[in-house]
Parts: sequence; C-alpha cells; structure tokens
Amino acid sequence: MTDTASFVEHACTLAAAGWEIPAALSLPAPHDTAMPLASAVLLVPGSLFSDVNGDYPAWNSFPHVYAHLAQQLSARGHAVYRFAKLGPGTGSVPVDAERSAMVKTWDGRRLIAAAALEAMRRELASRGVQVARTIGAGHSEGAVVVSGVATSALGAGLDGVVLLAGPSVGILQIMREQAHLSTPPEQLDDAKRKLDDVIGYLRRDEPIPAELAQGGGMGAAALASMPEEARRYMRDSDATDPRALAARLTQPVLVVQGGNDTSVPAHHGEALVETLLGRERGDSRTEYLFVPGVTHMFKVVPAGLTGQEEFGYPGATDARVAEGIDRWIRKL
Repeated sequence: MTDTASFVEHACTLAAAGWEIPAALSLPAPHDTAMPLASAVLLVPGSLFSDVNGDYPAWNSFPHVYAHLAQQLSARGHAVYRFAKLGPGTGSVPVDAERSAMVKTWDGRRLIAAAALEAMRRELASRGVQVARTIGAGHSEGAVVVSGVATSALGAGLDGVVLLAGPSVGILQIMREQAHLSTPPEQLDDAKRKLDDVIGYLRRDEPIPAELAQGGGMGAAALASMPEEARRYMRDSDATDPRALAARLTQPVLVVQGGNDTSVPAHHGEALVETLLGRERGDSRTEYLFVPGVTHMFKVVPAGLTGQEEFGYPGATDARVAEGIDRWIRKL
C-alpha cells in the first residue's frame, strides 16, 4: 500500500473467469468513512497488454496513464478501481486452464470488466466506504468495452459513463486511419491497399496469403501474422459498432477527447457526441470535454517525439482531464 497526502492505494487481486488479475483501489486520504465519496469509478483499460498502472512492459513502454488518472481523481474525492489486461507482462495469471482460455476473446473483455465492477463494490464494502454514484469509465478500446457493460444487465446501477478517447468505428478502420503514422508518404497508397486486402480476408474469415505477412510493422503484415485467436479477437472487436452502443446508453455520458490525439483523433469524439445527442433527452445527458494540446494518453508532450515515444511518454496525465471528470460527476 502506497500512502501520500492526497490518496491511499490498495493493491487488490481481481479473480475472474479462471484468472488472477492485478488490480488497485485508490481512495482519497484522509477520508471519513461516515461521509460518502463523490463517486466510485471503474477504469477499464484500452487495447494492447497494459498492466494495472497503464504501462506496457512487453513493449518497454511506461506511460503509467491509468495510475496517474486514478490518483488524480482520488485526490479530488473519488474512489477508483483499475485492473490489468490479460496478456504478457501484465501480471495476469491463469489459475484454471479451461475457464481462462474461454475469456481470451472480445466478449471476454466485457465479462472481465463486469467482474471488476462487482469486485470494486466488494472492495468498497469491505472497507466501509460509501459512494454517492458509481461510474463506468473506459479508455480507447476500453470505452467500447464499458459501453457494452453499461448497456447490459451486468452494468445495472451505473449512474454515468465516461468515454475517454473512445473510437466511433471498429478497430480495423482505426488501423487504416493510423497507417500514415508509421508509413512514409510515398509508400502510403500501397500500404493502404495491402491493408485493405488483409482486412477483407480477416472480415470474411478467410486464409490470408502468406505474402501479405511480409514486411513487418503495425499494418497489414502485423494483422496477417497474428495467430488465429488474435485474428478472431480483432474480427469480433471490429464487428462491434461503438456508435450503435452509444445510442443505447441510458446513462448520462461524458465524452473526453484530446486535441493532439493521433491514435483516435477528435472526429471520433465528435461522432460519439452526435450519436449521444440523438438519444431521448440527449441534450441533458451528454457532455463533451475537449482538452486542447493533449495526446491519446491525455498528456502534453514535448515537440519532436516519435509516435512510440509520444505513446510511452512518462509524464503525468494533464490535470484538466481529472478536473473535468470531477466537475461532471458532481453535477449528476
């Protein structure tokens, strides 16, 4: 347990579907348990193999994004429960071979997030912590996951949803949009054609020709080189329409978008807001927090960094994000 002047952090284990998953509960410090906290926030991680702090050891990348955000929110009077992804370097351990294999899927992400919501409630109850509201928050791909939880019976009782840098389209279209980030301009047209070919094979669940797996990088070759389990995950994730889920959300929703987000640019946040405003009473149940100058990890980074350096930049998340979320929650 790490104690500071503004928050206290408890290490936890999320036992779910045959896995033991590192988790953490951040609470304000000091805290009078006779008084309810402003909220309990379940923080659902995004794509790739992130540990409980939002670091990516398998990539040697340590942005610490979820620890920063949880601690900043706790310092403002919120309980925050976060957890690691399944995968190498994250500390997640399978303890039941059969059950653990069944949730290494796209739908398994929603089931684990729902289990984390229940685990958060148990952790709070065991410490006698009362909260005024319960919020589901998801970052990037996690925004789609938390939307799936919030629109299901598993998410009953959520008082609000926060979509942090959430996409408005499936993962394969996001990859196509990102092609320019890792491809020289003179090679971009050819790279997109190759990526479109691979995406077509993957969506049709057809074998991908071996020659499309050559070349390395994060585009077509990466998709074509994936094992079948990973391809199935990508296919199922891509088939989930984030805007269709957003349209079904009955809770108040805050969309948080960074102005310098090159991974999920601002037009995605704007598209989600447009969908949310179209709901019944959408005007009163939708808010947009646009934070100029921050990246996908909600940080202001030095100029001149490569995409990978920007992704893993270790500085704290910008305080405007936690401040905006805090204000929105307290208005609910």
